[in-house]
Amino acid sequence: MRRQKNRFDDAWNDAIAAEAALLEERQVERSYRRVLALTDDVLGKLEQRNLRGERVLDDEVRRDLAGALSELPPDARSRFPRAGSVQEALDGIFLVQETILLVLQRMLHWDRLVA
Repeated sequence: MRRQKNRFDDAWNDAIAAEAALLEERQVERSYRRVLALTDDVLGKLEQRNLRGERVLDDEVRRDLAGALSELPPDARSRFPRAGSVQEALDGIFLVQETILLVLQRMLHWDRLVA
């Protein structure tokens, strides 16, 4: 005997779909937070070098930059300019972080924060 679809089935399916959407949203948010942390690490190293008066990017920072950039979403990665100096790399990381933070800001549930 075939079971007839009812409103409880619809509610159950809606709940499962909502949970899947929430899990996907959280996964995307975690990935953006992870790449933000990566860029923060590189930013800290660049700022230390800048404070010491270093102008040229050394191999260690270039590797860290390349690693962080490879993890970025394409829209953020494309904002990083070709950097030959510490200051250019600093400016580029700030541009990249602007893109990441904009996405994270859109993910915030402002209605819960303001209430």
